Amino acid sequence: MKLESVLLEGKVSHHDDFLRGYPEFDVWALSTQLDMFHTQWKYTSLSGAVEVIKALSNDVRRLFLQVERLVRFMLLCPVSSCEAERSFSCLRRLKMWLCNSMTQSRLNAVAVCHVHKHALDNVDLERLAAEFASRSQTRKSAFGQGSFKF
Repeated sequence: MKLESVLLEGKVSHHDDFLRGYPEFDVWALSTQLDMFHTQWKYTSLSGAVEVIKALSNDVRRLFLQVERLVRFMLLCPVSSCEAERSFSCLRRLKMWLCNSMTQSRLNAVAVCHVHKHALDNVDLERLAAEFASRSQTRKSAFGQGSFKF
């Protein structure tokens, strides 16, 4: 919230001590650039600042590197730890189901599939099974070369 207030108010001086905790920022340069940025363009939210930065040409954007870094930092910084906690809860459930006989790489793959199941909903299972079966002669003899019904 303090980072957002720095961006929206255009004043670094109120949060100078707080910003010194972030080695990513050059506080003096940020103060100068933010003052110029805030007087030149009007925005009332983080998304408004993002739109302003997107609209700038590369030459003008290079003049405000610290402001752009602040906006990028705010977009990347998670607001809460809920997503990470959900991932760990998911991992605990997967480990219970699949016991401990699974290798680390396979567990990582299963965890990624579980977290991103919305992307897996669009996978054509018949095509995937046919490609899997066609990769070796042993699979072709075990699964056949016909179509698979799911």
